Amino acid sequence: MQKLNKPFNLARTRRLFLWNVWVAFGIIFSGSFVQAAPEELYDAHGRRDPFVPLITQTSRQAASGLIGVESLDEISIEGIVYDPKNGSVIIANDSVMKEGEEQGAVKVLKILPDGALFSVNGIEGFKAQYSSEQPKKDSK
Repeated sequence: MQKLNKPFNLARTRRLFLWNVWVAFGIIFSGSFVQAAPEELYDAHGRRDPFVPLITQTSRQAASGLIGVESLDEISIEGIVYDPKNGSVIIANDSVMKEGEEQGAVKVLKILPDGALFSVNGIEGFKAQYSSEQPKKDSK
């Protein structure tokens, strides 16, 4: 068997090298010259933007009606979601709270189906969702 020796072709090697360099620079710099599409804003046409969350941590704290509460009598329970397995939730003074959460001087200790046990300034007390007092009717 004869061994064929191909002569070294310097021009071909240079072209191959330059071609590789050109491709590498094209890949590296192609991203920097591409114009980014202008950011489009959602036009809600007067409706609520569905991409903005309804309740955030800051809006929850800002809208909290429990910050200035100093006694149990100032708490008004608007609703209770009682779920002992997954965690109950109470809505009091427009604030949504779980057991153990604290806002201002008010802490929710225990949520029951008919009310909740609160700690206000270190004083514990039960607040029922509905008061047992019926409004008095004037009979004339």
